Amino acid sequence: MNYKEITLMVNHELEPFIADILNEVGANGVVIEDSLELVKGRIETYGEIYELNPDDYPESDVRVKVYFSELDYSDAIIDVIKEKINGLQDVEVSRLEISTDEVQEEDWANEWKNHFHAFKASESFVVVPSWENYEKQNDDEFIIKLDPGMAFGTGDHATTSMCLKLIEKYVQPNQSVIDVGTGSGILSIAAHQLGAAPIKALDLDSVAVRVAVDNFEKNDCADAIQAEPGNLLKGESEKRDVIFANILAHIVDLMIDDSYALLNDNGLLITSGIILEKEEMIVEHLERVGYKIEEITRENGWIAIAARKEA
Repeated sequence: MNYKEITLMVNHELEPFIADILNEVGANGVVIEDSLELVKGRIETYGEIYELNPDDYPESDVRVKVYFSELDYSDAIIDVIKEKINGLQDVEVSRLEISTDEVQEEDWANEWKNHFHAFKASESFVVVPSWENYEKQNDDEFIIKLDPGMAFGTGDHATTSMCLKLIEKYVQPNQSVIDVGTGSGILSIAAHQLGAAPIKALDLDSVAVRVAVDNFEKNDCADAIQAEPGNLLKGESEKRDVIFANILAHIVDLMIDDSYALLNDNGLLITSGIILEKEEMIVEHLERVGYKIEEITRENGWIAIAARKEA
């Protein structure tokens, strides 16, 4: 199957809202190339593991590439994207340029290799593309081998890296986990490496489930993680110690009540994909159903929350 590639050039103020908009119009995959990545200086936090290629990034602003299968694409999608961007409240739209191109399926697979390289996502977790070799720098590192394919979540985006840091801090051996919207499966893999069990990974997108299973196999944990299609927590009845939900704010909002009911006493919800503007709404809902906020982290216009169901 071939794909339609839509390229958007947008100003930085729009970047936190783009993923939400593209999800609403049914995008199959997104690549975000932010000109600021070249000057952020990750070495100050964890140490640089790879050199970014300036040729992969725009000289200014943000380049967003979004993909649709030829069966899902129509020209009306571009009009909807423009309408939603221009309809954002109190957000400056100083640049919005859109172009399209055709992409062969095999070219889509190779596109990731131009942008995705080994990097340290937290103090302990190092994310390594399946096509690269990497040697541990110390015995405390956990290596996550990843091939994102057509699923979201490489650990490089703020939402995923914040979740990994919270998982590293809070998840304990033998805790039961359910990972909602697993995408590439990266959070489930991280939980497994910390000794959590059992682990169940859910995603509404059957393509994401297939990608996640492939990544579980690459990390020798396919037998330890149950992966299947699922619509948030609907139909789930087995109590869990920890729930992950790295999805968009309005979807997080839909599952807060169900997550609380599904957690054991003192269980933890780790969630991200929430833009700063939605923080108050999500926190209010969490506290209203009985959660205690353990921690909120903020990065690049996004937040992640660890919330406890108190006994």
